[in-house]
Amino acid sequence: MMDMQKMWVDSDRCTGCGACVDVCPSGAITLVEGKAHIDEAICTGCAACVNVCPESAIQPVIQGELVPAPERPAPTVYRPGPLVETAGAAVVVAGGGLLIKAARVLTRPVGRWLARRPAATRPFLRQAQDTTTRGASRAKGEAGRGRRARHRRRGR
Repeated sequence: MMDMQKMWVDSDRCTGCGACVDVCPSGAITLVEGKAHIDEAICTGCAACVNVCPESAIQPVIQGELVPAPERPAPTVYRPGPLVETAGAAVVVAGGGLLIKAARVLTRPVGRWLARRPAATRPFLRQAQDTTTRGASRAKGEAGRGRRARHRRRGR
């Protein structure tokens, strides 16, 4: 048995069957416009109607105390100061200067590399190719030089 609890009728679920009206010992439930209606002044909170309702349209009102949620601190928004903005610009300018210096340093070796003559016209390579294509043998003072050199000598 519930102690002086209020009851509530869900009018969407109530079909108006009248089962709760017959069971209520205090006569607090009446049918109004085809739906159950509970007079809170007369209701004793016995909950006899809750168990009888076939649609579960009558429910006890749960009372409680509202407890406010603890306050959360507002999220902080990052706003850079004037010093940070100035320093950021200085870093960009300094980085650009470093890139220009690095480009100057790299242009010379890259230019030399690009200006080199093709391998066939270099004198030191031509001499090495001539000895391998002439069919020089080990007897003329050449070391073995490996499989690739032998294949080149044999024309493979």
